[in-house]
Amino acid sequence: MIGGGDSMRTRCRAGRSTGESAVAGGSEVVAGTVVDPARDERRAVRVGVVFGLMALAAVVVIAGWLKFQVHAADEELQQRAQLLAAGRDGAVLLTTINHSDAEAKVEQILESATGVFLEDFRSRSQSFLATVRRAQSDTAGTVVEAGLESSHGDQANVLVVMSVKTSLAGTAAPPRLWRMRIGVQQVGQSTKVSDVEFLP
Repeated sequence: MIGGGDSMRTRCRAGRSTGESAVAGGSEVVAGTVVDPARDERRAVRVGVVFGLMALAAVVVIAGWLKFQVHAADEELQQRAQLLAAGRDGAVLLTTINHSDAEAKVEQILESATGVFLEDFRSRSQSFLATVRRAQSDTAGTVVEAGLESSHGDQANVLVVMSVKTSLAGTAAPPRLWRMRIGVQQVGQSTKVSDVEFLP
């Protein structure tokens, strides 16, 4: 029994010596498991790097999406401005006609037209020319106000208020205000007049 006690004490001392050696080596023994602080630190660094990369990727995606949205908004604004300008130009073209060069103006109107308005004006162009020449009519239109009434894709309706000066056989009349609804549509690289309506 005494010999057995000495043997147990010897094993306990050996165990303590081994534990002290493990602690001195930079590791800890916890319930039979060796914990390496250096390895835990490396794992924490790897996790931090992964989360950092994920956050960076999210920022890049969000920045790309915002850039796309801004670009799309700029394109829409530019398109609306082009449609509005086409409506204004169309109204000026239709209200500025001199009997001396009416034929050239009619050709210009036809070149700037499309759709229903093109077909309608083409069918009436000869009678229109005859009337302008016979009356020796000269008109000059100036835009007073213009704005988009509606737009959808590459088409829009533009409301235009025009101040129109008219002269018949050299006799000038006071300027009059004309209200017009000009339909415009993009055709290839151009924006053309697709419909014209005179409003009361």
